Amino acid sequence: MTEPVQLPYIYTLFAAGILSGIVAIVVLIRFRLYSRRVRLPFAFLSLSGAIWATAYGFSLLTTDPSSVVVSTRLAWFGAVLVPSIWLVFTLVYAGEGHHITRQAIAIVAVEPTVAFALGLTNQYHGLFADPAVLLGDISMSLTGTTSPLLGLHIVYTVGITVAALSILAKTALNSSGVHRQQALLLTVMGGIPSLSFATTLFLQPTIPIDPTPASLGVSSAVILWALLRHRLFDITPVARDAILSEMRDAVVVLDNHDRIVEANGAAEDILEQATAECIGQPVLEVVRRPSEVQAVLAGADRAETTLETDSTRRYFEVRCGPIAEQTENRAKLLVFHDVTERRQTEEEFRALIENSRDVITILDESGVCTYTSPSTVDVLGRSQDDLVGTAVLTLVHPDDRYRIGEQLTDVIDGDELVRTEYRVRHDNGTWRWFETVGVNLLDDAVIEGVVLNSRDVTSRYRYEQRLRVLNRVLRHDLRNDMNVILGHADLLLDHQIPVETKEHAKTIKQKARSLVELGEQTRQIDTTLGHELCDLSPVEIVGRVEQQLDDIETNYPRAIITRDLPDEQWVLADELIESALKNLVDNALEHNDRIVPQVSVTIDHSPVSDDFVEMRVSDNGPGIPAAELAVLESGTETPLQHISGLGLWLVHWIIDRSSGHVRFVDNEPRGTTAIVRLQHSDKAASSTQHAPAESQTD
Repeated sequence: MTEPVQLPYIYTLFAAGILSGIVAIVVLIRFRLYSRRVRLPFAFLSLSGAIWATAYGFSLLTTDPSSVVVSTRLAWFGAVLVPSIWLVFTLVYAGEGHHITRQAIAIVAVEPTVAFALGLTNQYHGLFADPAVLLGDISMSLTGTTSPLLGLHIVYTVGITVAALSILAKTALNSSGVHRQQALLLTVMGGIPSLSFATTLFLQPTIPIDPTPASLGVSSAVILWALLRHRLFDITPVARDAILSEMRDAVVVLDNHDRIVEANGAAEDILEQATAECIGQPVLEVVRRPSEVQAVLAGADRAETTLETDSTRRYFEVRCGPIAEQTENRAKLLVFHDVTERRQTEEEFRALIENSRDVITILDESGVCTYTSPSTVDVLGRSQDDLVGTAVLTLVHPDDRYRIGEQLTDVIDGDELVRTEYRVRHDNGTWRWFETVGVNLLDDAVIEGVVLNSRDVTSRYRYEQRLRVLNRVLRHDLRNDMNVILGHADLLLDHQIPVETKEHAKTIKQKARSLVELGEQTRQIDTTLGHELCDLSPVEIVGRVEQQLDDIETNYPRAIITRDLPDEQWVLADELIESALKNLVDNALEHNDRIVPQVSVTIDHSPVSDDFVEMRVSDNGPGIPAAELAVLESGTETPLQHISGLGLWLVHWIIDRSSGHVRFVDNEPRGTTAIVRLQHSDKAASSTQHAPAESQTD
């Protein structure tokens, strides 16, 4: 029968068991964001304490012998587990979880397993002590037995309990802020049952009960308060698992003597040995590149290092900083950031820049050159050393200097790209034409300057200059001279001259008129090439085609021109599109060898898609030679392969500007059909709804 004096103690045991069970449930269920490696050991610790206290209370309360035996054995099971799980938890919490391997857990589990088995079978061999006696008063068990195995168990329990408390105390001393508060609360939690166990062990109380399981209730109450008030487990362990262990960068934690106390898995790449073997060793003795590490330990902001294997080369940026400023025993965090991809990209760009004919220049805010690519030697005859530190405007032609200065200011003050052309002085005193694109990268942490990408376009400028002169001669001077020739030819034809001489005069007039028309085509091509490319707009082509055909019928009265046109048709095109359509019809009539030339013009939706409109110009002439079509398709002429005249080129270029496509097929039974395909448009479409014109290819 239970003695009345024991009832308060029994109720205290039940309360302790309930509180410990609540702590285990709260940690497992409510706080799922806790680190799994910390959450599970602590939950098992609380659960073991709950089993110990609750089962011990039942063993004291019940009078049934068999129930006493079951309760006592269950309480003994919880009691032998608590010290070992307590040690595992403190190691994980203090960041020493890498020591908790499967082999280590198996070794730690040996002692409680043996102690539990010896307690259950003590009645058969007498080598240990009965669990009922041990749970009642451990000090009485020690005085009443000479069992060395029981003594070893007590020494083991005291040893790992003290070791666990020491680990927590060290963690508290080496931490600051909330980290220190958490470690101190855990130390108090473990110190309460440890002090109770020591009282039972050494003071030999007269009441045959063990206050240690009851004290677990006080510890559980402290833990519940810490969970809600101080975010216990919510910072340090989670941060370590989620940040340190899962970081791609190699991270090494050093103590104040630069010895490794922690390292993540990625750190094995930069250490000479496995991470576990490097713990406790000076970092400079086990790291593969000690010189760079020593530099950052000495105070350098960063250092770059390279690790090479048989097949790869990796680049790392090394940084070092304190973990906590208020920590007395200051730890350091050594981070090796893998910058291999960045370095490889930089090397690729550097190779492109150093082997490019373009000149890459970086200017500061005042327009002074801070970097220029090696191509300046070939382009300007100046070395990089000559240009670095030079104000770039001093190299610009005086007539261009003010304009370029204004544009440079626009680049520095704005964010938009600026494109311009100007003259730069070569080292030999000549002037070179540059085409430059400038962009503001002053806010870029790597560039910190204005980047100019310049290209020497002197040859192109000279070519365009010569082309303009030749174009003027062809369009103006040649036309004027041909008009004079035409006038004289007409005078000859108006006079009474021999028939044979008149035929020569007609030939002169015909060839002169051809040259005048060639000049007019050249003018149209120049207009096409010089016309600024803008957004395509809706164009109604039926009316324009009708007007052009009416004019052509007047100029070619013998020709038969048939039309199959809708009332209205809108397309997206350039404003010059009607010039292309006129040239197609003119070309079909001018080169027609029939006595009665025939041309048919149709406009309809494309059979391929309703999104396109096709205009077909068919004739009964000799057809376009295959060699000329091949030249038009390739886009390149040679002295042996070329197109007669400029009309087809003009058609091709205008339709290309309209994002259209032109192709030529044989007409049956004779002649050629030109098929022009353009994008369909609604009448109400706005030009602002369409993107800039882009060439369409088949």
